[in-house]
Amino acid sequence: MFGFIIGLIAVYFMFGNRNLKELTPGMLKMDQLAGQAIHYSDTATCQMKCESINVQEVKDAMTDAKIDSKRSKDFNQRFPMYNFTGSTRQGRKLNIICVEIDSVTRVVMVHDLARKDTCKCP
Repeated sequence: MFGFIIGLIAVYFMFGNRNLKELTPGMLKMDQLAGQAIHYSDTATCQMKCESINVQEVKDAMTDAKIDSKRSKDFNQRFPMYNFTGSTRQGRKLNIICVEIDSVTRVVMVHDLARKDTCKCP
């Protein structure tokens, strides 16, 4: 028992301060999507302009996001669609929908959850 406790303490000191967000498949996928080239649809660009959301906030939200698997499309399709909610450094919560096309992340929709959707975007 004493050796087990010593082992736990050693593991804590070796791995306790690392950012271990790569533990779940969803977090790994979000890191992959944020690292690819990002293109924005006309609708996403219009929504970002209307709600004063910049490109850096979208990237922040992607790196701190949780994929909503019920509202996302099949991950095994050729072009899977991901619906996720993430937070920016400024504390805004964004809902983003994107499609992964080969090695490009295409952002289709961006919405600030704290604001009422009043944008008239195509």
